[in-house]
Amino acid sequence: MRSILKFGRNISIGILLAIGIGGLAPTTLNAAIFDRSGRKLPDREVNSARVNWQMLSTAAGRRYNGVGLIEVNHGICTGFLFSTGVHPQAPAYVLTNGHCQGAAHKLPTNREIIVNRPTKTRFTVNYFHDFKAERLTIPVKRLVYGTMKNTDIAILELTKTQQELIAAGVVPLQIAATPPAAGDPAIVIGVPSEGVKDELNFLHAVTCRTGELANVKEDVYNWKKSIRHRCSIVGGMSGSPMISLKTHRVVGIINTGVNDNATKQPPCSLNRPCEVAANGSIQTFPQENYGQLVDRIPSCFNAQGVFDLTQSTCQLERP
Repeated sequence: MRSILKFGRNISIGILLAIGIGGLAPTTLNAAIFDRSGRKLPDREVNSARVNWQMLSTAAGRRYNGVGLIEVNHGICTGFLFSTGVHPQAPAYVLTNGHCQGAAHKLPTNREIIVNRPTKTRFTVNYFHDFKAERLTIPVKRLVYGTMKNTDIAILELTKTQQELIAAGVVPLQIAATPPAAGDPAIVIGVPSEGVKDELNFLHAVTCRTGELANVKEDVYNWKKSIRHRCSIVGGMSGSPMISLKTHRVVGIINTGVNDNATKQPPCSLNRPCEVAANGSIQTFPQENYGQLVDRIPSCFNAQGVFDLTQSTCQLERP
């Protein structure tokens, strides 16, 4: 959904933005962009210096070098390496959106939970504009978990171990065990692509605050307890981590917002998500973007740092 932060370039469903990096387009989401005073800007100003974000340099962004580019056969997203413990042989895992991992030109259904599926996805770290060495691109071994049912997440197992990437200087992020409080300061790290000039298609940092939780509907998808936020977001940033500036842990993952071009569409349609109140009433808020909670994800990794959906502690929904 554009809202779903576009990731795919040729995907006919509105969810994927049509812009490209190396022939690939963001998989989904344009959402809303803001200036540094928090005022919403038109999508057409995405390349303006007024947008509240900053392109990261290799030196300034080192702690975020494990946030990188997700490439699939139909587009791009952002994803990030996250820590699963200290076991030396634990596989490396990356978190991104479920809508970034559907079959080519097709999103997962609203009831689908994908487990242990092969994928041709690639993940590239050190995605800074001024990075001089050869960037490290790691093939994804498999999609261990992916869904757009009640949330929008995908967990990817890489062909490298976590320790191998740490030894190569890549920094995994820590996932928070609790949801964020409304108003907490946060930073979003991602690779903006939709409408963005080629020379700017690199890691950006967006400082903002987490908002209240809301139930969000977009087309057939319903996401419970989504995080409202007014962080500048465009296509390609699907899967970007939202990191607390208090704890420096990931408290959410970016996934959707309202595209300017969709404001005349019916409420809750693709690219125009809406909020669903307790009484069932719906309303679209073009000035709000949304993210998904991530606090349940660590519960599904065992003592060896391996994803295990069957263990009793795991709080993710099962097929």
